[in-house]
Amino acid sequence: MNFLYKIEKKFGRYAINNLSMKIVICFAIGYFLWLAFPQVYEMLVFDYIYTFGGHQYWRIFTWIFTMPGEISGFTILMLFIYASIGNSVERSVGTFLYNVYIFGTIISITVFQFVAGLVTYLQNAQMYDEFYELSKSYSGVIYGEDVLALMSNLGPTYFLSISVFLGFALVFADAMMLFMFFLPVKATWVAYVDLIVMAFYFIKYDDWVMRMIIVAVVGNFILFYYILKKYRAYRRFNATSAQIKRRKEYRQKVKQQEEKYAAHSNITRHKCAVCGRSEKDGDELEFRFCSKCNGNYEYCNEHLFTHEHVK
Repeated sequence: MNFLYKIEKKFGRYAINNLSMKIVICFAIGYFLWLAFPQVYEMLVFDYIYTFGGHQYWRIFTWIFTMPGEISGFTILMLFIYASIGNSVERSVGTFLYNVYIFGTIISITVFQFVAGLVTYLQNAQMYDEFYELSKSYSGVIYGEDVLALMSNLGPTYFLSISVFLGFALVFADAMMLFMFFLPVKATWVAYVDLIVMAFYFIKYDDWVMRMIIVAVVGNFILFYYILKKYRAYRRFNATSAQIKRRKEYRQKVKQQEEKYAAHSNITRHKCAVCGRSEKDGDELEFRFCSKCNGNYEYCNEHLFTHEHVK
């Protein structure tokens, strides 16, 4: 934690604010390219055949501009939800720590899918090279709309969006979310559903690139859980003298304002119905309500048993 704390002190001011919205903008660019220039969009997708067989190494990084789902009203709505909950997490844990989590997920996905794609390519390099040479003679859209939809629904940006929901469930465990937009459930249970779905995908699909992406997302989430648990306490413990001084001054100002308000206020909490004395007339006075009086009449300890009951 000491290393991370030093990084925050030195480079924390460079952390990107509203990071979730900027990632959504990257997704929006991908949507636009899919609709307007599908051949350009296909050049952004990470495909180990074209990446290593065709030496199109930019695909290693441009996957961030691909889509986390098919083009639909539901997907667009989910992107707005993604940006909203991402901003909530950022405000709660701080911009720097949220940047660490999101960029950690992006870097992990990039590295894991690169390694898995390279290993898969090397196992059948000759066959993949022949496929690539054959595809060069085709000038149209390579994947097709159905294949692109499948690659988007189970692609790296889809699992990146899931990681944001997992982070939200970790920070706001008791928050209520509308599962399937009508069933209110705790965010923790939504996270459990996401983990179960990823486990299902991991078992069902014999695709090591996708499997390694899932490992990257879950592993980075576990690391974030550990960092969040330790780092907040470490940050409070290692606060600078200036921060401690500001906190102390703030508490003193609050206390002074409370005392000032109490001194100028004529409102009392207790008042005797006989003598009219209140708690301001002496610390030794005690006040009780009389159960035999017809109404809410309060009396001091001197008149509680000597007053005439109101009927």
